[in-house]
Formats: sequence, C-alpha cells, structure tokens
Amino acid sequence: MKPNQLLAFVAVVEQKSIRGAARAVGISQPAVTKIVRELEREVGAPLVERSVKGVRLTPYGEAFAPRARLLLADMRRARDEIAQIRDGATGKVAVAVSTSVALTLLPEAFREFHTRLPAVDVHFSEAVLPWMLARLRDGHLDFAVAHVGPGALPAEFESVDLFPVQLAVGVRAGHPLRHCRSLRELHDAEWLLPGDGELGREFVAPIFSPIGLTPPARMILGESVTVALGLVGHMDLVGMFVEPLAELAFGHHGIVRVEVKDTLPTLQVCVIRRRGLQLTPAARHLVECIQQAATRR
Repeated sequence: MKPNQLLAFVAVVEQKSIRGAARAVGISQPAVTKIVRELEREVGAPLVERSVKGVRLTPYGEAFAPRARLLLADMRRARDEIAQIRDGATGKVAVAVSTSVALTLLPEAFREFHTRLPAVDVHFSEAVLPWMLARLRDGHLDFAVAHVGPGALPAEFESVDLFPVQLAVGVRAGHPLRHCRSLRELHDAEWLLPGDGELGREFVAPIFSPIGLTPPARMILGESVTVALGLVGHMDLVGMFVEPLAELAFGHHGIVRVEVKDTLPTLQVCVIRRRGLQLTPAARHLVECIQQAATRR
C-alpha cells in the first residue's frame, strides 16, 4: 500500500469526484483512476463506484476511508519525527483545546514552547470533546487538552490528568428560574449544553444520572462555547460551563450563577491522545510545557 494510493483515494473521498481529486493532488484524471484501481486490487475489494452524479464509496470504501486518513496522518508524523531528530527544532503539531484551556492554561504554556521552539508550526483548534475525539481518531490531531468527566473517554484513547475543575450552572440575569437551587427544579427548562447529536447526549448524561435524572428533554447541543455564552446571556436557557470559564466570562455576557445544592461531577482537565500513539518530539515538548503550566497553576 503506497502513499500515493492513499493520497489519491482520500482525495476522491473528500472531493467526491475524480476531477476534483485530480486537481487536489495535481495529477490527471486517468492517473487518479488508475491509482485507485491499483489500491482496490491491493485491498481485494472495490472502494468507489462512479455514476452520473459523481463518485460514491462502496461499503468497503466507507470502512477503509478513516483508516486511509489515519495511515496518512501516521506517515506524516513519522516523517516529522525523523526531520525533527535530523534537523532539530522544526516540525508540525496539531492540537485542539477547550475554550477554558484556551483562555487560562494555553497562553502561558505556548509562550514558553514558542520561546524554545519558534520554528515549529503549531495548528490550534478550539472545540468540544466529541469533535476532538473524532479528529484524534482519524489522525488529524496529535493530542487534545480538555475537561473530561468520569468514564467519558472510550478505551481507544488515553489521558494524563492535569488538574480538576468544577461545573457551574448559569442563566441570564433576568431568567425566571435564576433562584432555583437544584437540578431537579431546572430539569424541565430548556438547556444549552456542549456536544454534537446523540454523542453529545452520552457526554452530558453523567451530569444528571447521579441524582436519578435523565438528560433534559429540551436540550440544545452546540460545539461553540462562545455561541453558548451569547445565547444563555440573552435567552431563557440554562447553561452549564466549567468553573474557570464561568469566572472569566459570566459577568461579561450578563450571566449569573445558579447556586444548585446538588453535587456536580468534578471534571479533570487532561491531555488526551489516541492510545498507543507515539508523539513527535515537538508534540511531546508542547505537552511538557502544558503540564508545567498546569503545575504552576
């Protein structure tokens, strides 16, 4: 299985056409077709089908696509690691962080990292945990830093704890439920919580299950904490945020804390990576800077 075969196939997957894939990889359409056919012979199954509407993946192609992306990502890391060992302080690192980490821990950690290794190209994403895990799974990220609830990480990932954080419930200053003192009183309200589709519901369930509640029936899930702060500050929604973010942002967005008596889960801010993944030297150094900044905090 050759890198050019994987590149051509992934380009077809992403562009959904042979013509688009040819433009993306800089070769002719017949060459893309030939390379993909070679890959199909090598794996022993048809991966793509052409129709009047373009190209679609076969069931074999659907299964192979995430593995092809992961193989390409691991090849890129292998090249980066060799280049970093050979040339010194160079390379690329892709990392995702939660909003609270971006506003509190990251500036100090990255300042130290960038002072030591200014030539390393670092790509940051700000996201919620479900998005991070999907990008770790397909190899787009080297690692992520986020707050994680008990049992929230699937077995394919591993983590290193940095420090614990508490959750805080917030509503706009004029919300009719602002004086409530329990999650049960708030349960029937409309909530805005971090997450993405049904996967998001799985992540918020542990917040409510210890007191015998299911996730709220009226629930808006979103991947943007900035959007969540804006909406909770201007609508009759109930939001849940991590404590460092509440301290920094509630007042600015017109949000007040709801002092619930329930014991909310303690989350751990963690460095997360795919289990068994060997980080490049540059990525390991950035993790060390993050750990040192967390220890000082």
